[in-house]
Amino acid sequence: MDAFPLRLALEGHDGVVLRRLEEEDWDVELRLAHVEDIPPWTMYPADLDEDGARLRAQRNVRAAEAGHGIRYVVDEGGEALGTVGFGRSQDGFEVFYALLPEARGRGLVTGAVTALSAWLGAQGERVVWLSTLDGNAASEAVATRCGFARFRSGTHVDGRPLTVWSRTLEW
Repeated sequence: MDAFPLRLALEGHDGVVLRRLEEEDWDVELRLAHVEDIPPWTMYPADLDEDGARLRAQRNVRAAEAGHGIRYVVDEGGEALGTVGFGRSQDGFEVFYALLPEARGRGLVTGAVTALSAWLGAQGERVVWLSTLDGNAASEAVATRCGFARFRSGTHVDGRPLTVWSRTLEW
């Protein structure tokens, strides 16, 4: 697999790019963790403070450098609107995302997941994964719009039920 791209443009969203999250992007990590509906549906801890956000950004940079996955900032004209990315698992790569409320409803996550999936497919990956906690209708809608199909039920690390979605990639 080629090195992860540092930037990806989002088709149909002029001025919006996915750029690799860097250590100085810790503030978007902190802001996302403090949006009421993000921690219940994601791996963002609700009690994240500045030190934790800085550490989280550092860990994500190291993971990208090691080829384990990458987190991107959804950036519009220098403004961070959220994060998206993918991580390597035993079954391949799984995509994830979180957007600030003011950026929702514009198709940014759908565009980002589509762009990441296309890049992974171009690298020879055959399947990409996505997990949604049961009841997260917004993420289930993203999965459906991006061509994912329900694959199996599972359990989140905290014991809550989830659905694992898969998408076969073309390359």
